[in-house]
Amino acid sequence: MAKLKESSLAYSAGTSSKRITNAKAAALALLDRLPDDVSYEDIMYQLYVLDKISKGISELDHGKSLTHANVRKNLRQWLK
Repeated sequence: MAKLKESSLAYSAGTSSKRITNAKAAALALLDRLPDDVSYEDIMYQLYVLDKISKGISELDHGKSLTHANVRKNLRQWLK
């Protein structure tokens, strides 16, 4: 099993600055960037990270984010 270096992988969905919205295309681009001796576990982890980043970007695009002040306020309430 090959150990992947976090710094050697880009978590973007493509090789250019253009965002890929098609999941299949993003997965194929990810596979192209991985080394040949990558394990299934490493592939699944990278796909998981790619999915989480994509969902986060989508939430930001739809205005579903909190300000730092809101997070601090919520944390104060939760930690009481």
